[in-house]
Amino acid sequence: MGLALRVECMHRAVVVAALLVVSLAAPVAGQPVLSAGDSSLPAVDEAAAGPIDQSPADATGVSGTSSDGQTATIDKRVELFLTPEEPGRIDVVVAYTLPDAVSSLSVHLPDRTVGVETRDFEETDDDYEWDGEGDTARLRVTVDANRSARGSRSGALARDAAEGNSASPGLAAPSLRSGSALAQDGEYSFLDAGDWALVAVPSLRTAWGWSGPEDLTGGISETTGVAGDGSTGGEVAFLGDATEYTRTANGQTFTLVVPERADLAADTEDVLDALAAASGRMQVGARDERVWMGVAPTDADWGVRGLEYGGSDAWVLADSRLDEPSNVWLHEYVHTRQGYDTAESARWTMEAAAEYYAAALSLELGYVDFQRFQQYLGYGERDPWRDAVLVTPSTWGSGANYLKGGLVWGELDRRTRLATDRGAAMRDVLWSLNRQDDAVTNEDVVGAVRNASTGEVADAARRFTTTEDVPGMWSSGEHSTAFGVEPPRMTYDASEYRVTGPFRNETFQEPPTLYVGETLTVTAAVTNEGGTRGDYEARLDGSSETLATDVGSLAGDESAALALQHTLASAGTYNLTLGRDTQSVAVRPPATVRVDDLSVEPDRVQSGGSVAVTATLSNPSTDPARGPVAVTLDGREVASLNATLAAGASTTRATNVTLSQSGRYEISAGDRIATVRAGETSATVPGPGLAGAALAVAAAALVTARGRR
Repeated sequence: MGLALRVECMHRAVVVAALLVVSLAAPVAGQPVLSAGDSSLPAVDEAAAGPIDQSPADATGVSGTSSDGQTATIDKRVELFLTPEEPGRIDVVVAYTLPDAVSSLSVHLPDRTVGVETRDFEETDDDYEWDGEGDTARLRVTVDANRSARGSRSGALARDAAEGNSASPGLAAPSLRSGSALAQDGEYSFLDAGDWALVAVPSLRTAWGWSGPEDLTGGISETTGVAGDGSTGGEVAFLGDATEYTRTANGQTFTLVVPERADLAADTEDVLDALAAASGRMQVGARDERVWMGVAPTDADWGVRGLEYGGSDAWVLADSRLDEPSNVWLHEYVHTRQGYDTAESARWTMEAAAEYYAAALSLELGYVDFQRFQQYLGYGERDPWRDAVLVTPSTWGSGANYLKGGLVWGELDRRTRLATDRGAAMRDVLWSLNRQDDAVTNEDVVGAVRNASTGEVADAARRFTTTEDVPGMWSSGEHSTAFGVEPPRMTYDASEYRVTGPFRNETFQEPPTLYVGETLTVTAAVTNEGGTRGDYEARLDGSSETLATDVGSLAGDESAALALQHTLASAGTYNLTLGRDTQSVAVRPPATVRVDDLSVEPDRVQSGGSVAVTATLSNPSTDPARGPVAVTLDGREVASLNATLAAGASTTRATNVTLSQSGRYEISAGDRIATVRAGETSATVPGPGLAGAALAVAAAALVTARGRR
C-alpha cells in the first residue's frame, strides 16, 4: 500500500509534493470548539446549505488517476452565510465528499476564526483532524469579516490581505490591490454590515493523505458558493440581494454583481462594454478565463474606491464613473492582468501601470478627452508626489506610486513608441514582466524596457525610478506623434478546437480535456488591429519542445487564417499559445477496459482443436476507455481483444484459441479465468465406471473369441 500527503494552499487548489511538511500558523488562542448543539453558534441549517455539489474532476483543482484509470478526487464545497444578528462576522461551512482511498484529512482555519462547530473533526495543536468516519465531513466556522484599509493603501492592504493566510515557504498570500489614487475617508476594505456583506472568501487550507496502490495519486476539487442571495468569484463574495450581469469577450467571461441596495452611477451594459474593450486592448498575457467584479454600496465606511483580490476578483464603489481619467473600473481590471510578484524596488509598477492604463484606455475609448487625460497624469509632476523615489516605497506618501508612477509609465510608453517607430509599447514590457517567475525587481523593469525599445529609453526608466527626477507631461501634438499610429496588436477570433481520434470527432469552442491518441486541430482568424506591421504566432508546446506552430506577418488592418495540428501521444499538460495568451490543455490516459465476464465454448476438445473465447467488456469510468485486452493461455498471450468504449458503455468481443496438446488449460482475460481440457474423448462417450468397465470386458472377450476361430 502506498501513502502520500497532499496540501492545498489558499483558495486555489494546489497539489504539493508528497510528504511535504507545512508550517502553519496556530489557531487563535482560546478559540472555542463548539458541539453541534451549542447555542453560542447558530445550528447548521442543512436546508439553507443545500446539497454538497460533487464537482467534475477537472472543474477547479486537481484530480488523480489510479493505475486502473479511475479518478480519485476529494470534493470540497465552501459556503458562506450571513449572520445578521452578528454584524462584522460571517459563517463558513466547508464540506468534503471523500473517496475511499482518503486516509487522513485536516483543515487549517483562518486566524480571524472566533468559533468552530463540527461533529467530524477534532482540534489539534495546529488544525482540525478528520475522525476518519464515513465518506463526508463538515466543519462550520465563524470568522471576523471586516478588514481595515488604514495607512498607505498598497502596503497596508497587502499586509491585511496576507493576515490569516500564511502559506508554506515560497507560496505567496492572495494579492490585494487598492483602487484609484483618489482618497476615501473611511476605514474598510471588506465589510459585513449585518444584512449584507462584501467580504474576502476565508481560506480554509486542507491537507490530506491517500492510502492505496503505490501509483495512486489524487487531488481536490473546490467550489465556493453563497447560501441564499449573493454571488462570489471564489476570492471575493457579496452576500445579500444582488443581480448578476455577464458578458463574454476575448476569451474572458465577466460577471458584474450589483446589489439591490447599490445606486450604480454607470449603466451596467456600459461597464461591461468597457471591460470587454479593455480586455481586447490589453494584450499583456495573464488573461483569466473569468473575472468577477462586485459593486460596493456607498452607505458604508469604505477606505478605498475599489480593490482587486486574489487575481481575478475585484469590487468597485457604486458611485464610480466611466467618464473620468481615474477610471476605477478599468484600474481594477488592469490589476487582474498583472500576473507577477514584485520585490520592493518594483512595487511601484503595480499601481503605476494600473493608473496609467485606466486613464489611457478612458481616452482611447472616448470616455474622456485629451485635456482631462493630460491634466490627470500631470499631477505626477506636482508636489507632494514629484519628489518621491519610486524604488523606495518609504518616500511615496499620498499615493505617489499612483500619480508620479502613472506619469513615469506613460512617458516611457511614449518614448518606447517613438524609439521603435510605433513598433512597440509599454504593454510589451508588462507582457514581459508577466512571463517572469521570480519576483520582479526594478532592474528587471529597466531590462524589459531595453528589450522592448532602446538603451536610451532604458536609461530614462532607471533615472525616473531611482531618483527624484520626474518627466513633464506631454502636449497634444506630442501625443498625436507618438500615439496617432497604434503598434501591432494581433487579435485572434473565432477559434475552434477540433478533436478527432479513436474516441470522438467533435468541435469545441474552448479547449477540452483530451485523451492520449487524439488529434487536436486549432483554427482561428488573426487580425492586426494596429497600424504597423507585426508578427503573429500560434504554438503548441510540450514540457520540453514545441510540437506545432503557425507564424506569419501582417500589415495594419490585415487578416489571415491560422491552423495548427498535433496528435497527443502522451498524457500531461500542454500549453497552447495564441499571440500573448497561453492556456493549458490537459491530456489524460484513457481508462482501462474492464472484463466483466469470460466464457469458453466448448470446454473440452480434441488435441489440436480450437475453442471460442468470448468476453464481455465494459467501461465503468467517466472517461473513454481503450483496449487491447490480452487473452492468455496458461499465462502466455495468444490473442487480444480490441475495444474503444465511451463512459459507461459495454460490448462483447470473441476470438478463437487453439489447444495443440492434451491437458488442462487456463484461459484468462483481465481478472477473469476459464478452464478448458484437450486430448480426451468426446464428452458423449461414457467415462470410467462400472458400466464402462463391463462394456470394455465384453468387447475384449469378443475380440479374443474371434481370434480363436
